[in-house]
Amino acid sequence: MTKKLIILGLTTTFLAVGCVAFPEDGGYHNGAYDNRYDRRYDRNSDNQYDRERDRQRWEYQQRQNRIELERKKRELERRQWEQNRQKQSDWERKKREQQHQLEQRKRAAEQNRNNQSNWDRKKRELERQRSEQQRKKIQQQGKSQEKRWDDHRRDIDKRVRDRRDN
Repeated sequence: MTKKLIILGLTTTFLAVGCVAFPEDGGYHNGAYDNRYDRRYDRNSDNQYDRERDRQRWEYQQRQNRIELERKKRELERRQWEQNRQKQSDWERKKREQQHQLEQRKRAAEQNRNNQSNWDRKKRELERQRSEQQRKKIQQQGKSQEKRWDDHRRDIDKRVRDRRDN
């Protein structure tokens, strides 16, 4: 039983200590502690102020994050647009170069055909001139041969006449 009394006394003492007002807590008036000068008991108004500041700070940070994110997004879009524009201009430049090269090849092929045609024409012309010269030479030789034959016949005829006359 004494044990029970001792335990009950200690328990009551510990429980009662939590309800006792200490001098540094301020005075106890009208059934409540006086906390006008103690900031620890003035948490509600400070908490509201702190919460409001925290909320404003958080909103400000969110706005800054959103602005920064939008700026990065615009920068990324600008880079992509610039890259696409660069690719487009490179593609167009390559296309122009290919067309230019194709036109040059066509011109070179046309020039080669013209050169070949000119060469063939000159070759035919030279062949025609050579054959013409040969024909003339043969005609000339033929004429000279005929002349010689005629001269020879005349000589023979003259000799025959001379022999008959004599």
